[in-house]
Amino acid sequence: MKYRYIFFLMLLALGFASVPNRLKAQQKSYPSGYFRPPLGIPLYLSGTFGELRSNHFHSGIDIKTGGTEGKNVYAVADGYVSRIKVSTGGYGKALYITHPNGFISVYGHLQRYNDILQEFVTSYQYQKERFVVEIYPDKDQIKVKKGEVIALSGNTGGSNGPHLHFEIREEASQHPVNPLLFESIKVKDFYRPKILEVAVYPVDRQSLINGENDTVYYRVAGWGDEHYLRTNPEITVSGRASFGIRTHDLMNDVPNKNGVFTIDMTVDSSLVFGLKMDELSFSTTRYINSLIDYTYYKKMKRRLVRTQVDTNNLLTAYKNVSANGIVLFDDSLMHSVTFKVADIYGNKAKLQFKVRSVPFNDSLMRTHKEVDPEGIYFGFAQPHQLSDRNISLSFPANAFYRSFYFRLKVDSISTPFGPVYKIHDQFTPVQKAFTIKIKPDFVPDNFEDKLYIAYSNGDGKPWYIGASWEGNFLTARSRLLGDYLVAIDSIPPVIMPVNIADGKDISEQNTIKVKIKDGETGIASYRGTLNGRWILMEYDTKKQLLTYHYDGRLQKGMNHFKLVVKDLLDNESAYEAKLVY
Repeated sequence: MKYRYIFFLMLLALGFASVPNRLKAQQKSYPSGYFRPPLGIPLYLSGTFGELRSNHFHSGIDIKTGGTEGKNVYAVADGYVSRIKVSTGGYGKALYITHPNGFISVYGHLQRYNDILQEFVTSYQYQKERFVVEIYPDKDQIKVKKGEVIALSGNTGGSNGPHLHFEIREEASQHPVNPLLFESIKVKDFYRPKILEVAVYPVDRQSLINGENDTVYYRVAGWGDEHYLRTNPEITVSGRASFGIRTHDLMNDVPNKNGVFTIDMTVDSSLVFGLKMDELSFSTTRYINSLIDYTYYKKMKRRLVRTQVDTNNLLTAYKNVSANGIVLFDDSLMHSVTFKVADIYGNKAKLQFKVRSVPFNDSLMRTHKEVDPEGIYFGFAQPHQLSDRNISLSFPANAFYRSFYFRLKVDSISTPFGPVYKIHDQFTPVQKAFTIKIKPDFVPDNFEDKLYIAYSNGDGKPWYIGASWEGNFLTARSRLLGDYLVAIDSIPPVIMPVNIADGKDISEQNTIKVKIKDGETGIASYRGTLNGRWILMEYDTKKQLLTYHYDGRLQKGMNHFKLVVKDLLDNESAYEAKLVY
């Protein structure tokens, strides 16, 4: 066997450096019978721990609730309520319970809390006059018992359908751990994972895949240990190469395609790459954009896990990675590449295929035209500042996962307030936020405070990024590369009453419902009052719906209802009605 694995990468043109071998962490033990399930129904999952999501790994399990809300949610063990959070996105209404054994259980997307907790939260919301709140009760303030109903399941926050998001975290580290490692929290799963696609990547400009310095993708068929490349292709590799895999897990009785527990890759008999979803860190979760083939995901909406570990990738889920997950093919032999995938219950899938190593020589070089890189060299470990015409960019050190050549162009397309600035491309991920400053070519009289920096992904609708002024420059912070421009928003939000009208008798209903929306920058704030007093209106952003549930603020007879809504540029709308109760 003449090929060898590289133990460092030092390509000055692209600025790679080696990273340490990711050794397998010592296996932790988890209490087997301490926790009970958080629901009283059979557990079926629509999402698994460590599943690949947009800009993050899934930090818990998503438990199905039969497409409905209102299922009893139980405390999984004795403890005390250490945190309550109500938000319009994320976990929506969430509850955190700290347990004596050093773990915290988390329950998200709740419809409502139990009566004691709900009264506690509502009182705090009225005190702060805010729907969105975060509360940290004292250790002895709200204690719960194992099996106590603490809430009802729901669909609040960023949920795409009714379910319970459930987590277990280590209290000391705040690291979420896979809940299925606790044997008393079980799901029915006898199905093997499925492997759908693999990729072979050239690592540098002297790497060739099938004679070209470009990635090749292959679709996969088969089942279990008998997965195979669909077209049985002949694959040749010269120089440094890495690999990618797209896979998902299947479970009994549900159609969902969930994330897997482990991925391992060997070349011949040598382990090159390993990934294990047993524990995560919120501080490194965004490194998912380095783990996956980010460009392919942006173009195809499919996530492949890459074996190559970028220089500035600090993800802790790697296990037993050799030579940064890269293989050097420099002999004339046939080599066997094997992917093994497993779920947490040990159901396994395997794909094995051959690649022929072809030594790189002058004849190959003649078919491979060298192209000088375009742009300015960005070393990942250094901060960078760049200006062109009326735009200025400032990137902190370690903003990117690897070094590369950065491009900044002024597009020929222009807006009333200046050109479109092409900041590299949307296919390159960013780890740390950078500062962008743009000086508009034109500022309308009395509309300076209505201009903002917008991001365009090509769908014709700009996204609000920021609107602070520094002298003559608009400034904002972002973690997206791509097209930027200056836009204007002078249009106030729209308020649409649902079940009220001026002069209406509302005594036969128990809620006031109003829809609000803003077609430009988005809703920033709202304030509802009855007879001049603030009322709690819950905001469901998915339905664009505000709901007030009757309480003591509604008085007998005539009531004056008022709602004021502002968008992100302080454009304001108001609605008023006299309501009879």
